[in-house]
Amino acid sequence: MRAVIYARYSSDLQSEASIEDQIRLCRERVQQENGTVVDVYPDYAISGGSVRNRPGMQALLDQAKSGKFDHVVAEALDRVSRDQEDIAAIYKRLRHSDIRLLTLAEGEISELHVGLKGTMNALFLKDLALKIRRGQRGRVEAGKIPGGRSYGYRIIRQLRPDGSVSTGEREIDLSQAAIIRRIFEEYADGMAPRQIAARLNREAVPSPRGGQWNASTINGNRRRRNGILSNELYTGRITYNRQRFVKDPETGKRIARANPEREWVTREVPGLRIIEDELWEQVQEIKQRYSSRWGNKRQSKKRLLSGLLKCGRCGGGMTISRGDRYYCSARREKSTCNADRGIAAHKLEERVLNGLKDILIGNEVLIDEFVAEFKRELTRLRKQSHGVSRRLIKDLQQVERGIKRCLDYIIGGDGDPGSVRDQLRRLEARKREIDADLKVQQGDMELAIHPNLPDLYRRKVASLQQVLAEEAARPQVVEIIRSLIDRIEIHPGEERSHCEVLIVGALAQIIAFAQQKTTAASSRGGGTSLMVAGVGFEPTTFRL
Repeated sequence: MRAVIYARYSSDLQSEASIEDQIRLCRERVQQENGTVVDVYPDYAISGGSVRNRPGMQALLDQAKSGKFDHVVAEALDRVSRDQEDIAAIYKRLRHSDIRLLTLAEGEISELHVGLKGTMNALFLKDLALKIRRGQRGRVEAGKIPGGRSYGYRIIRQLRPDGSVSTGEREIDLSQAAIIRRIFEEYADGMAPRQIAARLNREAVPSPRGGQWNASTINGNRRRRNGILSNELYTGRITYNRQRFVKDPETGKRIARANPEREWVTREVPGLRIIEDELWEQVQEIKQRYSSRWGNKRQSKKRLLSGLLKCGRCGGGMTISRGDRYYCSARREKSTCNADRGIAAHKLEERVLNGLKDILIGNEVLIDEFVAEFKRELTRLRKQSHGVSRRLIKDLQQVERGIKRCLDYIIGGDGDPGSVRDQLRRLEARKREIDADLKVQQGDMELAIHPNLPDLYRRKVASLQQVLAEEAARPQVVEIIRSLIDRIEIHPGEERSHCEVLIVGALAQIIAFAQQKTTAASSRGGGTSLMVAGVGFEPTTFRL
């Protein structure tokens, strides 16, 4: 028995020590079976509602293909997952690799456990969510806050007669309340949120999170009604159940969805009022006036380089503004950066892609390395496939011997053949599974090397921009390119119309490997980077 241990705890239900307790109990079980613990895969403070955001489980499933272990041991099936779909998928992948799933609570897991326990765990999550919402609703009915702390208030903790601590009680923080009134008054006087944020930052006023202010903290999201200027609690009114959160089954991330206004729950709490109704209405009227402008609309299609761009002056992110240009968000939102030059999104993408194509296609060393690595990977996959095929053939031979023994028993008339027929049906079903797996393996082994790999490489790289224009292939290509880039630094050039573009990440390492004799550029914080030349710049240079 070569086993790995999986352990997980949820931050809202357990302490970090729970991980160590689970591992200790699982080790004891493996030792009782005279087995060996090969590795341990923990997930700290992560919900069991989705497997996609759990690095420990993802690493375990990746290693399951290696053949280094034959058992996965966990405290209970709900530690593995509480989601029905995920439990079934994990069980299926482990069984495909001939790995057994064993838990201390249920024993060896079978299809019956997956169906019944998966349903029970899913119902538990649903019941838990209902209880949490019921408790929050009860606090709202009592005039208390159901969520976290809002800027402008302090949390009050009081000891109840039964020894428990009260929750949901707030009182006004006078110093923060003065800042809130100032924000409302300045906005009503015609000052934009960016200007208000810039003033507060110049005066070193701490933001709600203790850092610097930005426009979004003040203005918020119009649809979700958050931000300083949209917080109805400042008028002495609690508004509950405006939105709900659901998990995306593809990514496992929570997504906010608005509830219809008829489902909202409101309660008046005059003691928490900071803003008078007249000022509140004046501010909301101004916000409504600007809500239909084009600047409030968002780009729905994900750009190739969005989220990767950093300002070369301050290190902050860069966002689209003035139509289709990237600018430093710290300068726009906080006025804390002096990088006043932007770069057009299409020109940036064109420079990056053209620079990559010129280097990737024009360097024979890199092409030779690609061909060699492709052949090495194909050889490795073939060896792995041969190993799986040999194991399947061995299993098939064993099953066929079992079928022959069952047939001999039935033909020989030795006793009641009823139970033997059941065993025969199971063996025949297993034989069909193995035959299907062998066909898949044989199909994988038919993969052949292209007769002219260098030419194929050049054509694929040259068609990057064309592929990105295709809706079907774009998401996959975008993810591949983005996975090779840690960040892209935009440095204002000497001329106003030019910017230096510096790529940092694995992609730069690949290119630099092929250009080891190229003169290294000056270092900016270590790592490997690629300078993408623009009009009027020197040829492409690298630094290591």
